[in-house]
Amino acid sequence: MPEHMEAIYVALIALFGTMFSPLVLAYFVTRRRHADKLEDYARQDLVAAQAAAAARLLLEANERVAAQGDVTNGKLEAIHTLVNSQMTAALQAELAATVREAAMIREVSAMRAINGLPPRGEARIALASCDLRVAELQDIIADRLRRTEIAEQQMAATT
Repeated sequence: MPEHMEAIYVALIALFGTMFSPLVLAYFVTRRRHADKLEDYARQDLVAAQAAAAARLLLEANERVAAQGDVTNGKLEAIHTLVNSQMTAALQAELAATVREAAMIREVSAMRAINGLPPRGEARIALASCDLRVAELQDIIADRLRRTEIAEQQMAATT
């Protein structure tokens, strides 16, 4: 075979390799995406089935609870009070954390001022946000405590 034919074959092989390699790559990428989608659909179906089973169980439990009447209502009130107190405790923990965060921002800003540096804009914004959240949380907690006290008085009056 002549030398120039070998060069032509090599050029053709390189040309076909260059032309078809993106197509082959696209084929494999498409197959992988399709497989990923099938896995995702299967996972979603499983989650939906679990959610339906949980909803069914919850509905059955709700029906049993409704059938128990006044005794259940008293227990539900106790649970509600417990959940309320836990939520209030969580809000109080968030309040404490927010107060600490604001104190740290103030401390860092004071240190920057001692060093002759102005406070950063992000720090001012974060501090204003903390101050707003502290006021908000204080109002929410005070309201929750008032409501809890009223609920406890009502529970004591009915038992």
